Amino acid sequence: MKTILVVEDNELLRENICEILELEGYDVACAQNGQVGAQMALKNRPDLIISDINMPIMDGMEMLKELRSKEESKTIPFIFLTVKNTMKDLRDGMNLGADDYLTKPFDMVELTTAVKNRLDIRERIIAKEVDKFDKLKSVVGLPIASVIDDPLRNIERLAEMLSSEKVLLQDQEEKEIAGLINKKAAQLRKMIVKILYFYRIEALKNHSEDLNTLKQMTTEDLHETIRAIGEQIAEENGRTSDLQLHLEETHVQFPQEFIEFSIKELVSNAFKYSSRNCPVKISGLSREHEYDIMVIDQGIGFSDTNLEEIEPFINPEQTSGKDGIGIGLYTLKTLADLFDVELSLVSEEGVGSSFTMVLKKA
Repeated sequence: MKTILVVEDNELLRENICEILELEGYDVACAQNGQVGAQMALKNRPDLIISDINMPIMDGMEMLKELRSKEESKTIPFIFLTVKNTMKDLRDGMNLGADDYLTKPFDMVELTTAVKNRLDIRERIIAKEVDKFDKLKSVVGLPIASVIDDPLRNIERLAEMLSSEKVLLQDQEEKEIAGLINKKAAQLRKMIVKILYFYRIEALKNHSEDLNTLKQMTTEDLHETIRAIGEQIAEENGRTSDLQLHLEETHVQFPQEFIEFSIKELVSNAFKYSSRNCPVKISGLSREHEYDIMVIDQGIGFSDTNLEEIEPFINPEQTSGKDGIGIGLYTLKTLADLFDVELSLVSEEGVGSSFTMVLKKA
């Protein structure tokens, strides 16, 4: 028997919902506010939660955020009850991981249909994905599976909202949702690219012939490549005024695609871990036989600057609220080792970081 938790501060409405669901054959538990609801959900792990948004002590949004932060409750389907489908409620709820909405007042058919549909969707997803997800975890590790899964779930929810007949959206609201889908899709694509590079670089450790071929490749006009990447990432972060460039012309003995990956990783991290109005400096100094690339930020810094200790698949919860699994910097370090590139880090917690790559000139 499926268990449903109903969280609603209006006693009459709460009792009516519980009675309807019990008549439909569900095992129903009730809570009068988000605080009690969160405690019950963590203790009993219901198959579905139906919750009001505006409640005393802890509202529905706060409860959802609390439950999504816990491993044991992060995947429980969540239906919000709201007086009207405001764009702010929809956006806030979707960002936190809500699955559906019911607009008050609703009738018995709307309630039972929404519950059945959401439980059916959950069953289909579990039946279809459990084997593939287990295989993915065994191959690449749970942190990767989680980081991919989160933006993918958001994309699915937002797309479902756009196609839903019961949610009436204005043109501007549709554009906002489309923008959120694009943002989550871009986040997912970046992570997939990092994973693909990780496995490609790891494979080179056992393919010396391919590695030797790649070592003969060069990159011309590296300064232009660095400039283009820096300007693009600064624009994506809305911080073009924070970018400072000083790049001397050069050609280097390093494959074009790998240098692009390396620069993107260093510059993206510099912007990710620093605040707006704090400069991100990228310099390229040409010496007789070498070219020094430096990426400097005034961000959070690192307490441990030993690059040899960097490992992939760090728990995302340990990255100070930033998305990531430690795979990009590890891949960059591996590239440097394979191609005899000097990579160094100077950093101080709360002050900032400075990464330096020393490449051989072509």
